[in-house]
Amino acid sequence: MSIRTLGRLRHVALIALMGIAVSIGFATGSADAKTKDGKYLIYYSMSYVGNAWQTEAKNSLVAMSKTAAYRDRVEVRVQASGANAQRQIQQMNAMIQAGADAILAFPISPTALNGVIRNACKKGVVVVVINGVSEPCAYIVKIEGVAFGKRKAQWVIDQMGGKGNLVSIVGVPGVSYSEDHEQGVQEAVAASPGVTVVANLVGMWDQSLARVRMRELLATRSWSEIDGVVAGTGCYTISLMQVEDGYYPDNPIIPCAGESANGGRLQMLPADSGMEGAIGRKGLSIGSGLWAVPYLLKVSVDVLDGKDRDHLEYYNDHVVNVTQSNVKMCETGTASDFASGCNTIAPGIVPPDYAVDFWSPLTPELGFNAALLGEPDY
Repeated sequence: MSIRTLGRLRHVALIALMGIAVSIGFATGSADAKTKDGKYLIYYSMSYVGNAWQTEAKNSLVAMSKTAAYRDRVEVRVQASGANAQRQIQQMNAMIQAGADAILAFPISPTALNGVIRNACKKGVVVVVINGVSEPCAYIVKIEGVAFGKRKAQWVIDQMGGKGNLVSIVGVPGVSYSEDHEQGVQEAVAASPGVTVVANLVGMWDQSLARVRMRELLATRSWSEIDGVVAGTGCYTISLMQVEDGYYPDNPIIPCAGESANGGRLQMLPADSGMEGAIGRKGLSIGSGLWAVPYLLKVSVDVLDGKDRDHLEYYNDHVVNVTQSNVKMCETGTASDFASGCNTIAPGIVPPDYAVDFWSPLTPELGFNAALLGEPDY
């Protein structure tokens, strides 16, 4: 596949991102306890949809449903409620009434969905969520957000020499992972008396909003007054802004620990590497595990098949730290390429704000085509 073709595919993906609707259906027909052709009827309940990560996660889930192991066994339908817990509850109730065998969910709240989840479980519907809820009948796949936030913050604090001004960019308020991540950041800061958090910016896990919030902060504070940044999402953009503002190259890029955006990893490459976007920045790129959303499908089918699965599964050990020392370019971005140990894709193949942690040993079927186009690597 040529770079030109990949560029066109990227354009298609961006159009899809901008055009994501409240409800997206994949396949139509009767909604009995099983579909007419005997497949499991599985819904994915999206909540917040305002960033590339959510679109990639949805695409990757669809791609997983098309792999050889699942394409003849499942029918996946997707609905998006936005950041509205009541709407997500209403949609999930409708999924139950439609005869869902399983509901996969990105919950907007760790508690608000408990009633509808409990109702689903009573009716024999398997519920699998990412990030977490407090209803014990659900199957939960999550990262330990507090430990994760603390890990990222400590890396930045170490780069700062244990003193200076820190900016924290949080995700979506109320979502359990976002709240846990920020708690971890604050715990790391509390253990470092020389560090002061000068701003908590609500970035909603969105690069463009992180830019807006940082620009607002820069109206009252200069780059030279910021010594480190911890971001749910935003390191790629925050670093790019320093280039745009002329702060770099006279000054080194401010250390930032954040998301798995491909552009942010390219920025870590040496400035003289010849790679577009490379500025040799100090950074920690460590995503929350995009691949975990398609992994929910595997868990749900196992449960429907009568296999034992833990109701709580942490995946911290499957998250990879990427820094200047181990950033490695992929040749193709396919699943087999990532399996060989690469972690970054050449410019022009995927948008720079796209998360590239869509592969893991638990989802070895998925390469960049899954996140970009909803297609598995065959």
